[in-house]
This record gives sequence, C-alpha cells and structure tokens, in this order.
Amino acid sequence: MEDYNQIVSDWYMKLMNLFINYIRKRLPVLRIEDIEDVYSETFIAVRQNMLAGKVAAGTNWKAYIFQIGYNMAVNRMKKESKMVQAADSSSDDDIDADERFQTKLSLQELVDDCDDKEAAEQRIEVLKREMGYLPEPCETILKDFYYGGFSMAEIMAEIHYNSVDSVKSMKNRCMNRFKERVRVAFKMLNLI
Repeated sequence: MEDYNQIVSDWYMKLMNLFINYIRKRLPVLRIEDIEDVYSETFIAVRQNMLAGKVAAGTNWKAYIFQIGYNMAVNRMKKESKMVQAADSSSDDDIDADERFQTKLSLQELVDDCDDKEAAEQRIEVLKREMGYLPEPCETILKDFYYGGFSMAEIMAEIHYNSVDSVKSMKNRCMNRFKERVRVAFKMLNLI
C-alpha cells in the first residue's frame, strides 16, 4: 500500500481546486476558507484511516478523498448551521418547528376526526403508503423536514439545491401534492 507522504505529494495540490469547486457546487453555503480547512482535515482523516488499516489496496484515491471531504463538509455545514441558529433566536428554525407542529397536527386531525378505529388505522396506512409514492426530491424533503427535523439548509445540501428559498418552495409544492394524493386516496377508499 502506498504511504501517506506519497499520497499527499501526489494528490494534495493536484485535487485542491477540483475539490473546492466540487464542494462549492454542492454546498454553496460554505465559505471558501471552510472548504479549504475541510480539505486539509480530509488528508488528516485519510492518514488516520491508513494507519488504522481501513484503506483497501487499490483504492481510487480521488474518489476516496472526495467522499471523505464531502462528508466532512456536510458535517461542518450542519455544525455551523446549528451555531447560527443558537445565536439567532428568531431564526427560520423557530418558524420551521412551528410549521412542523402545525402540519403534524393537521395530518393527525385526518386520523382523529374518524370515529371508527378501523377506518382511522386505514387512514394511517394510506398516509404512510402515499408518502412512499411521492417522487424525489419530494419524499426526501418531506421526510427529512417533518420527521427527521432537518433544517432547510441541511436539506438543501442533501438534495443539492442552490438556495434555502428554493427548498422551501419545493417543500410547499410537495406538501400540497401529498395532501391532494391523500384526499384522493381517502375518497377512493370511502374514508372521508
């Protein structure tokens, strides 16, 4: 297996600009300085993995380095997002948390307003099934936001959108589609 010094000398400068562009395209909220820090930390992680014997012989170094770096960049973005949210008590997450609560309540009302226990259970099954029929990125956005508690910035990074506003807009369209699918399914099954 190649040694760490050889990998650094061969790959560090060669991949730096490619890596920075790769991360900027996927995580545009990160600053260049943060991406450069992540890049350096990536090589430290590669060294630790090599010393621990976690790197297979014949590894595709570019792909390996980019994957570790991308994961580290996502973690940094999440960490910074949480620090900003903690510093700003009037952040969008307060609104997001309220919206999550209101949406869960409105979906719960679809089940609660049903007197028949069997029909209520059928409605729950319809909700689960219809969520699984949503196209991407709708399924990911709704599950991450309403059930995973992810922030809009975290979802933006996961689905590779360029702005939080785009994600919010898509989330609203997805929720409207979901509600309409549920209404149609309830009607077809005589659950309304």
